[in-house]
Parts: sequence; structure tokens; C-alpha cells
Amino acid sequence: MFINLIPINFQYRKVQSNAKHKCVNYPNLTPLTCDTISFGAMKKSEFEGIDLAVVQKFQAPIEKFNSNNDLQKWAGEQAKVIADNDFGGRHEETEIQRKAMLGEWFGYVLDENNAYKKTTALLILNAITKYLEPDNDNIPPVLNKGVLADCIDEIDKNTKNNPKYQFDFKKMYQNKLRAFYMDDIETDTSETATKWVIIPSAKHDPKNFKANVEKLKVFSYKTWCTKSSNAEPYLWQGDFHVYLENGKPKLGIRFIEEEIKEIQGEQNNNKIPLNYLDIIQKYISENKLKLTTDAKKEIKSAKLIKTEIKKIKKDLKEAIKKNDVKKIYNYFGKKVEEDKDGYLTISKYGQPSKDYTFKDLGIDENKLLEKVKRIEGDADFSNSQATDLRNLEYIGWCANFRNSQVVDLRNLKSIGIDADFRNSQVTNLENLKTIGRDAYFSNSQVVDLRSLEYIRGDADFSNSQAIDLRNLKSIGEFANFSHSRVTDLRSLKSIGEGAIFSYSKVIDLRNLRSIGMSADFSHSQVANISKLKLVKDNVFIKNSPLTIEDFKNVKVGGKILN
Repeated sequence: MFINLIPINFQYRKVQSNAKHKCVNYPNLTPLTCDTISFGAMKKSEFEGIDLAVVQKFQAPIEKFNSNNDLQKWAGEQAKVIADNDFGGRHEETEIQRKAMLGEWFGYVLDENNAYKKTTALLILNAITKYLEPDNDNIPPVLNKGVLADCIDEIDKNTKNNPKYQFDFKKMYQNKLRAFYMDDIETDTSETATKWVIIPSAKHDPKNFKANVEKLKVFSYKTWCTKSSNAEPYLWQGDFHVYLENGKPKLGIRFIEEEIKEIQGEQNNNKIPLNYLDIIQKYISENKLKLTTDAKKEIKSAKLIKTEIKKIKKDLKEAIKKNDVKKIYNYFGKKVEEDKDGYLTISKYGQPSKDYTFKDLGIDENKLLEKVKRIEGDADFSNSQATDLRNLEYIGWCANFRNSQVVDLRNLKSIGIDADFRNSQVTNLENLKTIGRDAYFSNSQVVDLRSLEYIRGDADFSNSQAIDLRNLKSIGEFANFSHSRVTDLRSLKSIGEGAIFSYSKVIDLRNLRSIGMSADFSHSQVANISKLKLVKDNVFIKNSPLTIEDFKNVKVGGKILN
């Protein structure tokens, strides 16, 4: 595999409460505080180009500005907030790469390039850090000063000509960056090119090695470690070939000396994507490329899987055509029961094999799941193409929606064991009442959890979008609300183990009685703990509204630290 990043699981209970908490999602941009009385608020019509784009994008408090200098001062403060953050990462290698690459960006945009206004700096830094979360391995794009200047000029010019001009800075930069490295700019563009790109090794092109390392990073898919850390060492070992489809990397071929060592697709799972097998074989044959034993095994395995898929498609041809879901489920060993209203209960859900998906078989998962009301066992949607589960009400065991495409779960009421929504697309869980063990919502899009009453294990809402938890009564083990948007926990009575509220928006904990380990309120907004009686370990209140006096009626097993 090009990468082997192992996520750090949610095990804060094993970490001391005074451990460093990383501020990954920088705080909301704050208005400029003016020391002098403002005699004339500025209007949007007084700004143009990049300045206007920043005013509109970041909702700058122009009513407090007397001149463009005030805007620049405000934007400079916001840019510095971004640059001062520790963006972390779920893996040590991610942290190292982010720190090094962001260091280049921050140094150039804020220190080296005096030609860039502070508004320009804010626009750039916001775009390159926007998707760097603690629970992913995203890496900032490679810094190319010429391409960057081209983007800024285009945005400035277009915004001057059209104040309503819309743009995606990161997408624009990445497209121009790929176009810059295209072999033939006159015939290829970064959005339309469908071709193989060959990136030579240090041995084959020693004079341009540094540029080729950057080129490999630019053309690597986001899950490949050649996007960051391994681009340089791999190009010392051999060439790298990338297959682009409409400008997007779909396949990577890594060489050692003159032989293919491995072939990877977007999943980066040591398996050749079946729909690209013919393309790979044709490319190898036409170019008479040599294969290592490992590469030969990859191709042989892909051929066998493709043969198996062909047989399954034949066996299920009529069932797929007629959407006979019972026959399809039974074929893959899943029990199905139908109630009087035509709704289904299935024994469990997941892809038919670790080697292929329902999509590979030509099966529409939304149709397959349209009438499913209950899943008695595990429900794994992490590699699913399904988007709509509006009729699903019950999952008996673990529910895995991590990185899934599912959007609609409006009627789900209960999850028996673990619930994993990290980096999922689900937004609405308004009817979910209970989670039988651990709940992972970090970096999720879920906003509405108004009916949730019980989480019997860990509850991780760090960096989540959830706002409404007004009916949550208890968390059985550890609770992490660091950098979350949750404001209302008025019904919460107990937390079984430790709790982190640092940098959260939680204000009201009026009914909380006990915390089973240490409690971190540092840099929080929590102000009401009137019924709290017990914290079994240390309490941290640095830079929070709470004081030692607020804990005079609380039995604290450790120390109160401020």
C-alpha cells in the first residue's frame, strides 16, 4: 500500500486530563475591536477585488471600519489566528507533514511576500487549512508561488469586474497546479485530461528531482502517502505512473528500479479497482512493463475476482433486473423477513465481499434498502453507495457510517451498540433516542440530535456540527465536547468517566450531578454547574467563567487547577 495510516481511536480515558488539547478548528473569526469612536461605517461598495471577496466571505464587521486599513488590520489578526493553530492529524506522519507544508505557506504568505495584502493572506490560509481535521489525513496542497499568484490575479480581476463573482479558491488552485505540471499544456487541462502521467525517478531525471517530487504530490490521490511523506523516498526507488481520468487520479503504479512493485486505486487497499483492470493490463502490455511477484499477484487476484463477479451477475440477472431484494439478500447469506406493510427486517448489512461491492455487481443500494426498517445485527455503510435510509428505524448492533454517502436517517430511533458517524454525510438524526455503547460524532455533519437520551459508552463530539442535545440524560463513560458546537446540555445528569469541555460552546450544565473522573472546563463557556456534587479527579478551569467558588459544594477527588 502507498500508505498505512492507523487512526488513533477514541481512548481519552487513558490520557491525563492535563494533557495538551490541540486547537484544530480555529475559533470563529472575531470582529475588530476599535479603541476609537467610529464616525462613519463603511459600505461594501467601498471595497473591490480581493478586499470585497474577503468582506463577503468572512462577513467582516465593516460597520466598525473607517478605512481600508481597518479591514487589513482585522484580516491580519484572523490570518494570524489560523497560523498560530496546531492542526494536528490522526497520525504522527500526518502531523509532521502538515507542520512542514503549512510552515512553508505561513512563512511565504505572511512573512516573505510583502506584496500580498492581509486580506489576500486570510483568503489563502483559510482555503488551504479548511479541510485539515484531527480525524483525517488531508494534507495542504504543494506551494507553487507562480500558480498562487495566477489565482490571486484571476480572483482580484473577476471580482472587480463582477462583485457577485463566485469562486472556490482551493479548487481553482489545485486545477491550475495540475495544469502547470501537465506534459502538454496546449492539449491538456487539469479538468479534462484522461491519460497516463509518468513521473521519473531520481535516477532517470536527477536534475529535476525536486520538481518531480512536487509533481507526484500534485497528481497523487488524497489517500496515497505520495500525497505527502513518501513522494520523495518512492522516487528515489523508481518511477511513478499515475492514470488521470478527467483530470482526477484514479490509479498509481509504483516502480522499484525497472519493475512494477504495486498498483493502487482510490481505496488504497492493495486491490486493483476492477473497473480499471483492462486499462492497467493494456498499459502494461503496450509498454512492455516488467512486474514483481507482488504485482503479478495483484493482477491475478483482480482477474479471479472479476470472474467471480461475472458469475454472480449471471446468477442474479433477473433478481437485479426486477429488484427482487429478498433473493439478493438471501444469495449473500442475509435473512429477510417482511411485515404486513411490506417493510423488511434483515439480519445484517454490509458489502457482499471484502473484494467487491454491490456497485461492482450493478446493484442499486438505494433500491436494495428502500423498504428496510430494521437491521438486527451490524450495519456497515462505510463503503456503501447508499444515500437514502429514510425508513430505517432500528440497528441492533454496531452502526458504521464513517465516511459513508448516507444522508437521510430521519427515522432511526435506536442503535444497539456502537455508532460511528465520523466524517459522514448524515445531517438529521432527530428521532434517535439511544446508543447502546460508544458514540463517535467527531467531524460529522450531524446537526439535529434533539431526541437522544442515552449514550451508554463514550461520547465523542469533538469538532462536530451537532448543536441540539437538549434531552441527553446520561453518558456512561467518557465525554468529549472539545471544539464542538453543542450549546444545550440542560438535561445531562451524569458522565461516567472523564469530561472535556475545552473550547466548546456548551454553556448550560444546570442538571449535571457527577463526573466519574477528571473534568476539563479550560477555555470553555460553561457557566452553570449549580447541581454538580462530585468530580472524582482533577478539575481544570483555566480561562473559563468558572471559579474555585463555583466548586464549594462539589466533592473534588483531585485538585482544582486554574
